[in-house]
Amino acid sequence: MEPTDAEFVEYHAPAEPEVARIALTATQDETVCEATAVITVTAELIPHRSGDEVPFKHGLPGYTYERASGALWRSRYLVDRSLIVINNAHADFIFASRSDAAKLRYIARLYAKEIVLSNFPGASREELLERIVELTLYMEEHLK
Repeated sequence: MEPTDAEFVEYHAPAEPEVARIALTATQDETVCEATAVITVTAELIPHRSGDEVPFKHGLPGYTYERASGALWRSRYLVDRSLIVINNAHADFIFASRSDAAKLRYIARLYAKEIVLSNFPGASREELLERIVELTLYMEEHLK
């Protein structure tokens, strides 16, 4: 990765596919935060369709709530604003809000859905579901 001491870095993948673990340590004054991520380096990239915006250029998007009573959608991603909009009037949101832990897991699953949909355009339903399972597995490990 380079640079090693910047806010944004670039990972240079090897020529061969692999599973890589990336570790990060961020410090500010006396505060130290650490994180790790496991990534899969594949043999080929899924091409973006022409005209598609590349999502998540720098980090994860923010989120906000929109009260859409009776609407079926749970969340949607506004690429141009780098913002995930969560329908806080949806029955699933209301159910998940019974505890802070359940609400956090619900919002994290919505993030996983939006990230997978944005990063794998043109993927089959089966492939999208496999990616969501992969992402939520790693996510839930860190939400304990």
